[in-house]
This record gives sequence, C-alpha cells and structure tokens, in this order.
Amino acid sequence: MHELKIIFSSKRDLGLLMVLFLMEFTRGAFFLTFLPLYAVNYLSISVATAGLAVSAHYLFETLFKSTAGWELDRRGLWIIHLGLLLGLLALLIIKMHPTTYLLIAGSALFGLAVSPVWLAVVSSVAPVQSNDRSARMGVVFAVWLAGCGGGPVVINFFMANDYGLAFWLLIGLWILAILVAAVTLRTGGRTVSGAGFSFNKEVVKLAQNQAVKKILLPGMFLQTLSGGLLLPLLPVYAQTEIGLTPNQYAFLLLSAGAAAAISLLPMGRLADRIKLKTLLGTGFAMTALSLALFLLARGIANVYLLAALLGFSYAIVLPAWNNLLAKVISPDRQATGWGVFATIEGAGIAIGPALGGFVARSFGISAVIALTIVLLASMSFFYFIYPVDKLFARAS
Repeated sequence: MHELKIIFSSKRDLGLLMVLFLMEFTRGAFFLTFLPLYAVNYLSISVATAGLAVSAHYLFETLFKSTAGWELDRRGLWIIHLGLLLGLLALLIIKMHPTTYLLIAGSALFGLAVSPVWLAVVSSVAPVQSNDRSARMGVVFAVWLAGCGGGPVVINFFMANDYGLAFWLLIGLWILAILVAAVTLRTGGRTVSGAGFSFNKEVVKLAQNQAVKKILLPGMFLQTLSGGLLLPLLPVYAQTEIGLTPNQYAFLLLSAGAAAAISLLPMGRLADRIKLKTLLGTGFAMTALSLALFLLARGIANVYLLAALLGFSYAIVLPAWNNLLAKVISPDRQATGWGVFATIEGAGIAIGPALGGFVARSFGISAVIALTIVLLASMSFFYFIYPVDKLFARAS
C-alpha cells in the first residue's frame, strides 16, 4: 500500500508506531492479565486491590490526556521521552516495593506516563490535513490492536513458568520502547507558538462548534458507554450462558481481534472514498446485529464466526469515526484536540461498567446486551437519516 510505504520510510512515524505497539503490549499484558493474578497468587493481595490499581491507571490516563495533548502541541516530542521514563519508574516501584499503596500509586503514575503516546502517534502519523488520513489511521489502529490484544495473550505463557520472569520481561519491553524513542524521535522545541495559546480557548472553541455539540459529543459518549456496559460482563455471559471455557473465551477474543486487525487497513482506505455517514450507519448496524445474534448463539463455531463479524463491524466504524473527529480539529492544535476528545470518551468508559453491573443485577446480563443493542441500533439509524455531511460543511 502507498500509505504503508510512506509511513515506513519516515523514521519518526515508524518509531512512534513501534513505541505505540510496545506500550500497548506491555500495559495490556500487565493490567489486563498479569497484575490481577500477580497480586492474588504471588503477593497475596486481594483482587479488590488489584482492581483498584487497574482503575487508578485508566483514570489517571484519562484525566491527564487533555493536558498531555496541550504540552505536546506546545513543547514537542520530549513529552514522550519523559512519559516513557515515568512508566519505567512506575514499573520498578511496583516490582521492588509491592505494597498495597505503592501498587495503586505506581499504577496511577503509569497512567500519567502513557497519556501522551496515542496523541503523539495520531497527530504525527495521521495528521488531520492528510488526504489519505483514514488509510493512515487504519495502520495506526491495526498496530494499536495488535499490541493491546497480543500482550494479554502472550504473557500467559511466561506467567505459567515464573511470575518474576514475566514481570522482568515486561520491564525489558518497556526499556526497549525507551531505546526506540531515543533513536527515532528527536526532542524538538515547541510545535506551536506559546503566544495566545490557551487550553481553555481550545476547549471553548470545540464546544461551540455545532457539529461537535450535535454529533460528536453525544456520539463519543454513547459509543464508549456501549462498550463499557459489556466490558465486565461478557466473560461471565460467555461462561454461564454459552458454556465457553476460559481457553475458548480467549480464542473468542482472538477471533474478534484478528478480524478487526485484518479489516482495519482496507476499511481505512474505504473511509477516504465513501461517505462517512454510510460507513458509520452500516458499522453500527452490523455491530448491533452481531450482538443480537449472540443472544441466540450456542455452538462454538457459530460463536467464533459472530465474534469475527463483531470485529469486522468494529473495523468499519473506527477509521470512519476517527475521520469525522478530525474534521473539527485544528491542524496546529492536533494533540490538544485529540486529548480533549479522549477525555470525553473516558467518561463513557467510566460510567458504562457501573451502569452495566446495576442493570445486570436487576434484570440479568441479557438485559445489558439488549440495552447495548438498542443504543447501537439507534446510532445506526441516526447516521443513516441525519445530514451529517451538511452539518460538518456548515461548521467547518
């Protein structure tokens, strides 16, 4: 692909993608698989403490996303180097002093450390002014998905032998990310002038945009809310209702992730050529249909096929939605804009699991899936009938 050749010919862009992969691989392995088991089986710390540490990590990442984007726009990529060093410090604190309070504090510091990485990758590898931006975002999303999906799976093979060895492996991968950044990412000065540059002004400017108020803000919240509703409940549903073993559920996740990763590149190219409202409406409709069929599925083969369909549907939505966001972000304030949007998206992720747990306790897990289907189907209907392109044309 043409965009792949361009990205791989740029030392900076290739370095950012490698750092993104190593970061997502390491923290996905650490927080989604390693830490809960390490805390309970190796440190004899309660699973509630491990859960609090995971929450602290993602909370601090979300809280500091906007600030990280602002600093990236003002001061450049040295923020990435500082963040990676803070991440190494956090891992070493947790490894050397694994007490309850330091486990939570180190996880929170790790969240602060990773907050600028995604913003730097998006604003550099797939800038909003690029003509083939959606195709480039397909590459970015594929790298991101490979990292955050591969880490939790691969680390299991090392944990089976030795928790200590697995921990040092993760630290080693993080050091590799630091070395890659040192070789490929130059620490330039400010990227925009400090004069007249105000974070509050950028937030107000985005909030006053009609396309942001009518489409993007509610869309961001509802999308992440939909995912958050199901996040803690899918493993339980797969085990109790469908009858999958833990290993079968792992392959279920792999089938969905693989389908998404493979589809992201062609879907990214397609998002540069087809109306975004068509892709968004189709993607949300297919996602809702996939979940609806999950309520009826029982055979393992059918469940895996549906998981792959869900991953494919996700790949349709992701580049198109990201391209829609890019239409309202200023080219010289890109990291700030992405940081603001990431913070808003974090609100849906934070509220979703709590709301999903309440609905499941009152009406059952199937009711949560049904609620998610309704939200996704409603978004699909909205994008098909609402003049999205005209609104963005007026707001730009």
